[in-house]
Amino acid sequence: MHVKSLIRLAALSSLFAGFAYIPQGIAQNAPEQSTARQMDRRYNMTFESRGCQRSNLRVICDVIVTNFTDSHRQVSFGVRYAGYQTRLVDNAGNVYTANALQLNQYQSARERILIELAPGIPKRFSYSFRVPQGISELSAIDIGYQVIGRVDTTARITIPNIGNITATNAQKN
Repeated sequence: MHVKSLIRLAALSSLFAGFAYIPQGIAQNAPEQSTARQMDRRYNMTFESRGCQRSNLRVICDVIVTNFTDSHRQVSFGVRYAGYQTRLVDNAGNVYTANALQLNQYQSARERILIELAPGIPKRFSYSFRVPQGISELSAIDIGYQVIGRVDTTARITIPNIGNITATNAQKN
């Protein structure tokens, strides 16, 4: 019992530090956890899934990206651009390529989008996918991106354990 308390305390303290490291045993015992996070240690950026919502065949998956370096970073995020596509994987292993990316009410893209990530400021990305109605559970979102610098570097990060697709308010009524 004392060990469980220490593990919970460690998990909570890591959340407050900005890095949600959750030991494997805890993740298996907490299926209702709604966020999944991965860290790209090479570029010091985190990617956090905020779940996916369905509206007919369209599924929107929100991802929060945060740059933890001390300077601004230019990154090109792929949608269906062949060099670094973003894909969604269901529990049966079917793969769906993103159709669009909405960054805010002014910026959207169908191929790729170049943005500047400020240090420590989270940015929400809304990826759109066409997923058949019968699919209700997702395994992972695989995000393709290119970090712009002296040498542009293409990278990928996979966020596992996305979970169930929730219905939008219009579908619930």
